[in-house]
Amino acid sequence: MKEISRLRLKFMLYNMVVVTAIVITAFFAAGRLMEARIERESNMLLSKAVTEERMPLIFEDTPKVRVPYFTVLVDRDGTVALRDGVYNSFSDDGLLERIARRGVTEISEIGELEEYNLRYLRVNHPMGYTIAFVDTSYEEVVGSSMRNMLLLIGGLIWLCFLVLSYFFAKWAVRPVEKSVQMQKQFVADASHELKTPLTVIMANAELLEERGSGMEEDVKKWIGNVRQESMEMKGLVEELLVLAKSEGLARDRKLKEICSLSDIVTEEILTFEPVFYQCGKVLEYGIGEDIAVKGDSSQLQHLVKILLDNAVKYSSVKGCSKVTLERISKRKVCLTVCSQGDEIPKEKQKDIFRRFYRLDASRTGQSGYGLGLAIAKGIVENHGAKIGVEYRDGMNCFWVVFRG
Repeated sequence: MKEISRLRLKFMLYNMVVVTAIVITAFFAAGRLMEARIERESNMLLSKAVTEERMPLIFEDTPKVRVPYFTVLVDRDGTVALRDGVYNSFSDDGLLERIARRGVTEISEIGELEEYNLRYLRVNHPMGYTIAFVDTSYEEVVGSSMRNMLLLIGGLIWLCFLVLSYFFAKWAVRPVEKSVQMQKQFVADASHELKTPLTVIMANAELLEERGSGMEEDVKKWIGNVRQESMEMKGLVEELLVLAKSEGLARDRKLKEICSLSDIVTEEILTFEPVFYQCGKVLEYGIGEDIAVKGDSSQLQHLVKILLDNAVKYSSVKGCSKVTLERISKRKVCLTVCSQGDEIPKEKQKDIFRRFYRLDASRTGQSGYGLGLAIAKGIVENHGAKIGVEYRDGMNCFWVVFRG
């Protein structure tokens, strides 16, 4: 059932939105905390190096592992002397002096030399300046590795939650699915059981009318009311049966028959032409030849019947209705039924396809049960097609797009 599938999909979507937000927030916070800790440890190393403290600074349990650093002394004459650190050599003789002079000329006493991947700390010394440098490549490598690891772990957690959400959604909506199935089965069974007694009531009412000579006018009127109401009730029951049948067809998905949609539409138009004529309305049509679709011919016939019946009922007095069937692309066919009349408000164009939904009877001048277009939509969805309505050129145009 499509409504259950949509409910399950919404449940999964909302659940995954919450999970995604939590995972992103948690891992972003963890990443920022780790980066802040590494930066803090690096700054501690600078501070201890510049004060000549000799002890493990980051990995106290593994003193042989340290962040690469070095310190230099720059005297007042500009002479640079390497004092301490784990840098044993530089790529050229002038590199150390260039780095040291950059550290001296920088305005801030602490900062970064991005072109050298170094962070520095400068302090005053009786002979000039003592500057400590620490390699920031370590931070970048650790940060990159940490981000990759967090992405991998976060992705795996997200996938696990997706799988769990799928099964949890099925379990959560199972009671609703069972309830809907029972409701639909009840409608189908009740409609089937009501059909026989209604037929009997109608038959008896007709016999009473035929043999009721000499009866009072009030009695004849009452019998006529019984017959009329029975006929309307029978119509409702038949529509419910058609609705149940279309839902059964959706479950079976036995739509492998190739049907001539051109012939189906033409036959229904010929059937409805006298109806339009009797109502003083005009029916125009243009049907493309040899247009076929895959589906159930009886269902498609009922679909066209519903659209034409809707056009003759709700079109304006002496109004015109137009039916077209054409191929709009190599794989798409469009059936359009347009009728002159009051515009269906845009906010209600989706509601009219709901079961038992009816526009204001005083506005349309017609009464009904609000099942026709719901049945039409069910038939269309069973055939993998789309249905809709729009108002153009003074007409309400119902369109159905098939794959054919």
